[in-house]
Amino acid sequence: MILDLLTLLTGSIAIFLVRNPAGFRLAVFVGILLAILCWYGCYTYTRLWNKRFRVRVIHHVFCALAALITLVFSVLYPALAHVREAGEASIAVWESTINHDSLWAASTFRKAYQAVRNLGIEDFKGVPEPGAARSWIPTSHDESRQTAASVYASSACNHFARSRPFLSKIIWARPGIPADVVFADVRQWHRTNPNYPPERAIGLAVEHIRAGLIAQVPRIVSLSRILTIALFLLAQAVPFGLVGWAAYRDIIVRA
Repeated sequence: MILDLLTLLTGSIAIFLVRNPAGFRLAVFVGILLAILCWYGCYTYTRLWNKRFRVRVIHHVFCALAALITLVFSVLYPALAHVREAGEASIAVWESTINHDSLWAASTFRKAYQAVRNLGIEDFKGVPEPGAARSWIPTSHDESRQTAASVYASSACNHFARSRPFLSKIIWARPGIPADVVFADVRQWHRTNPNYPPERAIGLAVEHIRAGLIAQVPRIVSLSRILTIALFLLAQAVPFGLVGWAAYRDIIVRA
């Protein structure tokens, strides 16, 4: 979840740099000014209760860490305006990944094969088992076609949920595509084509995911900014806390 969030954030920064270089440079400039103030604040705040505390090299390292965190946050916060483009790029990368995932394809084929077979309405005589050469799924009935397509579409959504846990949690509560949407796409395809290909079901899942992303953009931006602020405060607590602890221990030693 955290890795997926960080990937989305870094993608937003990269797009911010490409789409708005002037804004990026301004954010860096402001970030440097704030980082300097942060360094100074981290350097001097211990003197509020320990005026005799001597800041050493290791404490300057902590102050530098706090300044670096401030600089990153100053660039990241405005970059989140590009979170939609970063999300779409992440979806595109996932689409390429799933289309080349042979293990997922084999596993999903077995599930679809068994699901259609369990319907009991197709003739499986002479049809090779999954894993055998030239194995296929008989789909001469609408129910069989819908079942096979639903297995592939649902499996693709679950694959996305595992690969992109942060994005998937925002897009939907539970991964999946409504059955009527799959059925409508199957019927539309079979008007002019004999077989419903797995790639079509994957494409349907991709479009469903992309539409969910677009609908949830305001929520993604708001949630990403809230999480970014929380991570910023949490990260800043580390260097400030270490310097403060050093100053506190200095008081004890001197006492």
